[in-house]
Amino acid sequence: MLVHIASLLTRYIHSVHVSVNTLIISKYGASGDYPPCTDLAYEKAISDGVDVLDCPVQMSKDGIPFCLSSIDLIESTNVAQSSFSRLGKTIPEIKSGNGIFTFDLAWNDIKSLSRKSNGAILFHSVHLYERLSI
Repeated sequence: MLVHIASLLTRYIHSVHVSVNTLIISKYGASGDYPPCTDLAYEKAISDGVDVLDCPVQMSKDGIPFCLSSIDLIESTNVAQSSFSRLGKTIPEIKSGNGIFTFDLAWNDIKSLSRKSNGAILFHSVHLYERLSI
């Protein structure tokens, strides 16, 4: 009897066709292929067929929006070893401990920074709505 029930269940499972609409969401672009939150990572994600791009937008002091995973530049750049290290401060509403924040540096200053891990250029001003014709 148990074998018969298992056989019926197997036939039922194989006869049911379920259509599922899958939504592909990237986190920071194709960050497994390129540095996260860069033009290369977002362009690769688009060419891979992503439906939604997760672009955490930060703002520079002069009002330029750009994609970066954290508002604190210390987390992913060499800012602490630069002439901007004097800008460190604590804002408890944002994070505990010291930080150097994107809104304290102008866009050209931010572009001069390097990624901590490999020294690659990190920042590009990404206006995805213009580039994707949204």
